[in-house]
Amino acid sequence: MVSVKVLILGLGASGGGAEAADYYLKLGHDVEIISPQEKRDKDSMIDFLSSKGAVFISKDEIMDAVDKADLVVKIPGVPIPYLVKKKAKHITNDIAALLENPKTERMTKIIIAGSKGKTSTASALSDALNNLGMNAAFSEGLGYSAFHLLSDIENEEKAYDAIVIEMSLWQIKDTDTALGHVWPRIDILGITDTIPIPTSPSDMSAEGSLFIGPWIRKMIAPRILWERIMLSGIIRRRSVKMYPSPLNPFRNKPGMELGWECIRALGFRRKDASKAFDRYKGIPNRLELIAIKDGISFINDSSSVLPISVSFSMRGMKGTPVHLILGGTDKSRIDISELEAPIDESVSLTLLSGSLTDKLIPELRRDNIKFTGPYEKMDDAVRDAYSKALSHKGKREIPEIILLSPGAYADEFYANEFERGKEFRSSVLCLIDESAK
Repeated sequence: MVSVKVLILGLGASGGGAEAADYYLKLGHDVEIISPQEKRDKDSMIDFLSSKGAVFISKDEIMDAVDKADLVVKIPGVPIPYLVKKKAKHITNDIAALLENPKTERMTKIIIAGSKGKTSTASALSDALNNLGMNAAFSEGLGYSAFHLLSDIENEEKAYDAIVIEMSLWQIKDTDTALGHVWPRIDILGITDTIPIPTSPSDMSAEGSLFIGPWIRKMIAPRILWERIMLSGIIRRRSVKMYPSPLNPFRNKPGMELGWECIRALGFRRKDASKAFDRYKGIPNRLELIAIKDGISFINDSSSVLPISVSFSMRGMKGTPVHLILGGTDKSRIDISELEAPIDESVSLTLLSGSLTDKLIPELRRDNIKFTGPYEKMDDAVRDAYSKALSHKGKREIPEIILLSPGAYADEFYANEFERGKEFRSSVLCLIDESAK
């Protein structure tokens, strides 16, 4: 493969720049990353990427770097200066890179968009497709980078038949710009609820005009949106299907309702499409209930890779004692002050090892906050949290929760956050199995 010069416009608030850098470095490309000088001595991820060959430069050097770069990578939340847009030879983002990759050309590509319900739909759909014998990958939206999936695709040992991509409107806007307003073939576009639809093919004021076009083979939309699309003329009428259809067995069931329609649009029989969802238990690693033992619920929220995600996850647990398992890799210069609220709300705190944990421990000691760990092995962390939950519960008949919500990435001790969640699941089930003997 010919080496190209890649310029990444920062690491990003959710680590997308680090994922991009890791991906291009593995391909043997020359990688430069924009980063403020004052951050370089404090960021372990910068040290890690530097050791792999990445070069960090200041904002003052950006125009010279753009001039030399074959590819500029936009990171979520990092705006592109006008002069960079004008001068760059080619600009991409994670989803555009995924869609443009030659290895995804023959894959069935499904986009799930809308204002809500995207994650549950895309997760249920990818799970159902796998149950039907298709090897389907799920590319999540908020807080996750498609460069992670691209790394798997570049691995010759992994071959996917389909990709299910969850996209927010701002991701659509970034991707449309990166693709030059011409998208590759999209087999199915599923809309969960509503998006701004243009009034005519020449109307470019609404976000829907950015990604709805002749490249869409089949579009599935709710009734209120279907009517607007049919009137707008932005896509061929025979390409648009309204849902839920009369025979949809999952009417009013979030995720499964639209997912079933997508499977039917791929040509699967009605009976097979319905059966495909039988084993779906919710989004893996996203507030996933693993088991209940001694009145203690074990919840896997390993996909929580940002502090704000921990606060969000604990929001629905108020009034129930939560024993929090926290910590991991600092991949994006995380503001650990955002962890103060969930830590204060938890009954006990168990730490996982990692660079973010190393930053957090001095703050905990300064504020006299008790914690145990840090543990490199998930099994040790689970057993420690379980012991504290049992002790706190005592003889009272009240429910308790052990919540794995790290608020950090997993790269130093696991392949990714999904592997971390798998380890948590395995440790919990092993603990329960031992207790049953």
